[in-house]
Amino acid sequence: MEIVKMLVPQSKYAIKCPYEMTPEFIIIHNTANDASAMNEISYMIGNNNKVSFHCAIDDYRIVQGVPFNRNTWNATDGGNGEGNRKGISLEICYSKSGGERFKEAERLTAEYTAYLLKQYGWGIDKVKKHSDFYPQKGCPHRTLELGWDRFLNMVKSYMEDKPIDNNIESGSDEPVRTYQNGSTSENVYADTNCTIKIGSLNPRETCDCFGIFNDRAMVRYIVTGTSNYKIGFCKWLGGVK
Repeated sequence: MEIVKMLVPQSKYAIKCPYEMTPEFIIIHNTANDASAMNEISYMIGNNNKVSFHCAIDDYRIVQGVPFNRNTWNATDGGNGEGNRKGISLEICYSKSGGERFKEAERLTAEYTAYLLKQYGWGIDKVKKHSDFYPQKGCPHRTLELGWDRFLNMVKSYMEDKPIDNNIESGSDEPVRTYQNGSTSENVYADTNCTIKIGSLNPRETCDCFGIFNDRAMVRYIVTGTSNYKIGFCKWLGGVK
């Protein structure tokens, strides 16, 4: 498993995860769109909406955006609702269109769910769905259409039979470092291939760096003139320290 920690800054705790939490179960969601895990977390952290979740999982990566000892606004059950205050929330990506990417994201979610159950010493009864807390939502919609028991059986298979990959890719669990831009503006991209520009850093601007991926620095920066954050990749690596 490749697990990347791209955590919400403490300055946004009041909006995204205001309460300390001792997890008691896991809540499964579907994102209802076709964005990658990094894009889901980046959008969640960047906006100022009272909506949040712990992890997004796509077809090859788990991205954590909120620490497990903080609550998230994921279950639509109110400020003191059990889902919002006691659950580790996992969002399965690519659920709008489905297909092979969704199937692989769901498989990886099942593996990661089994990993968390073993970490906490929990049984399969600790795996919940969003609709357990807010039935009107019908979430996780595609997973439910394909069969909830089927998903639970997939989790069980990883708990009982299949070895779980406990390896975390180098760099993904490092302490947050500082990235300082050089003397010219630096473009920030949504992908490590640097094909989709999402913003830029000013000369000498500093921001957070979560590690190096595919020879690109993954940075979190404040959009100029706003209080919103974005997360992306920079070509230039000289400013990481």
